[in-house]
Amino acid sequence: MANLFDLIHNLDDSQVQIEWDGDDFSKFSNLLITNNRLFNVLKKVSYKAAIGIAVTLTELIQLRSKHFFPYIDIAQEFNKKIESLWAATINPLYLKTFTFDWEYYDDNEEFTPYASNWVVLRHMLKECTQSSFTIHRYLINLSMLSRHLTPNKKLFDNWFTKVMCNTTEIFPCTYDYADLDFDDVDARYDCSGEAPIPREFFFNPEFEYSEEAAKPILNTFLQSLDYNNNPWLCTPEEMLEKGFKGTPYEV
Repeated sequence: MANLFDLIHNLDDSQVQIEWDGDDFSKFSNLLITNNRLFNVLKKVSYKAAIGIAVTLTELIQLRSKHFFPYIDIAQEFNKKIESLWAATINPLYLKTFTFDWEYYDDNEEFTPYASNWVVLRHMLKECTQSSFTIHRYLINLSMLSRHLTPNKKLFDNWFTKVMCNTTEIFPCTYDYADLDFDDVDARYDCSGEAPIPREFFFNPEFEYSEEAAKPILNTFLQSLDYNNNPWLCTPEEMLEKGFKGTPYEV
């Protein structure tokens, strides 16, 4: 599987002007993008895989936003947010619900794709921390936003198709949307039994997934986290209070 991010960096798009205005922000942020065919593909991956795809797309969106809107400072909180999101692919109980700071405007006082990304992600992560079954629907907007920001649409489509095929095969969803009772507001999904997914699965084309190969990578990542200085990570005590089984920050 090609590494999209290496290819993106090598694209000569110095003359490319991304089209973006208030209507685009409203369309993506207010979840006005619909694509039933795409959704039928997205909902076939596991709960944790859906989170992993969301983080991968977020990294791409932030990269492209920085390219087209270089005055936006994404460095201040970006790494800590991304770390907490990858921790959620191991177990959502690591994650605290994001709040969104509404100060990211561009020069025309229009919200940038950077901000739109976090608005959509905030909705998804709220459902994630509440163990909602329906988190896959937010991937529609995130994937379409990523594609919108990628000059080479064919490159994106080929990469995304391969990602979805691999993810669906290795990390399939354990429930069917057709069986969900959408009137049951108290329905919750326990994804603790699903396999955790390392970032390398999405970013490293040489990585061949197995539980044995993933475990040391996941443990190294968890041990690198500083929950005392990351406001979006729960402490071990908070995780245990929420019902975490096992030893926090260890696979």
